[in-house]
Amino acid sequence: MGDAGRWAKTGAWLAVGAVFPTASAAALVSVRGTVPNTDIAMLIIAAVMLVGVTGRRLSAAVAAVSAAAAYDYFHTRPYHSLTIANHNDAIATIVLGLLALAIGQAAAAAADAHIEMVLVAGAAVLSQAVPQPARFLVDHRGLDVSLAVLVLATAVAIPPSAFHGLTAKAGRLVGAVLGCAVALPAIAWVASRIVTTLAWRRGVLAVGLAPAEIASVATTSLAGGDAPVAAGILVSSTLVSVVGAGVGLRLLGGGGAVHVVALITNLALVVGAPMAAGIMLRARFALSSGQKAAAERLSVAVVTLLVWLVASQVRLTTAYLGVAGALLMLLGASAVLGVVLGAGAPAPIARAVLLTTSMRDFAIAAGIAVAAFGAASAAPLGLYGVMVIGWGMAVATLRPVESGHR
Repeated sequence: MGDAGRWAKTGAWLAVGAVFPTASAAALVSVRGTVPNTDIAMLIIAAVMLVGVTGRRLSAAVAAVSAAAAYDYFHTRPYHSLTIANHNDAIATIVLGLLALAIGQAAAAAADAHIEMVLVAGAAVLSQAVPQPARFLVDHRGLDVSLAVLVLATAVAIPPSAFHGLTAKAGRLVGAVLGCAVALPAIAWVASRIVTTLAWRRGVLAVGLAPAEIASVATTSLAGGDAPVAAGILVSSTLVSVVGAGVGLRLLGGGGAVHVVALITNLALVVGAPMAAGIMLRARFALSSGQKAAAERLSVAVVTLLVWLVASQVRLTTAYLGVAGALLMLLGASAVLGVVLGAGAPAPIARAVLLTTSMRDFAIAAGIAVAAFGAASAAPLGLYGVMVIGWGMAVATLRPVESGHR
């Protein structure tokens, strides 16, 4: 691309940075007066973050300025003027601009290596700004549909070659899957005891019955781990969860409220069938590099959607601190378990076991919780999703470099 082409591309992205937050602020005029200005400000900042995830810092900076000016123009009195009559509105506009600048630059800096984390964090913020549409979708099977699409897209993206050589590592793989199936429900039960609200306690409990996080295979690759082992654990643990989650909930505190057959049927349709279909499709048809990239982008998009859907169930109060503490306890204990299960194995296998053990799938956990207890029990799972993806990215980023490797 010549200099003229590069300048044209740069100008186009600067225009996007200028227009997108302004257009978002203008669209939100329709809810002005019915939606609090703080929520409107968060949505405008989300537009800046979306510009930032393109990796273009200058465009993100322009978007931050545009966001502050548009908020002033459309949402502070006098409307349709860049003057501000109220002192508090003036402060709010300045804070919005600075916050948008910081978030936009952080998103741009993380765009290449941590795009999923940026989008997930943004979805968590969005879930608190506009929760009602997400809650409506959850009440009308939106969670199940999104989860099925995610599982299918993920399974299609796993090539048959990912399972080659697993026979020689079968002992370690089976030990990791069975160790998680036995220990993690017990760990989750202990962690859930510090949560006082029954629905939230059940949500924490569901984490222990969830399989390995779908993103753990990609995270294992980034961390220099054994991706085939991670893929094997992902598929095996998913099947174990489909079959055993209902019984596990009955044994660990679900009581008579859990309809085991109905839960198994729901998980089989939403998780098991898409997983099997995706693996069979990939075994039958080869994907081009463009199709693989499209499947990966779809997975990231659906994970972001699922965080918004699940986190929308959260109504933040001081009581939620106990939930955060329980989830951190669960994450820490599962990481320790991952180290124990991977002890003595070569470093790549140990890293795969660590990540698949400590990263449990928040979306499938939410599906289990909603199917067994209702939408309110899924409230902790959005926060857990942000935690666990952040943890995985931290392991992938901070992994030690082995001798002999650059």
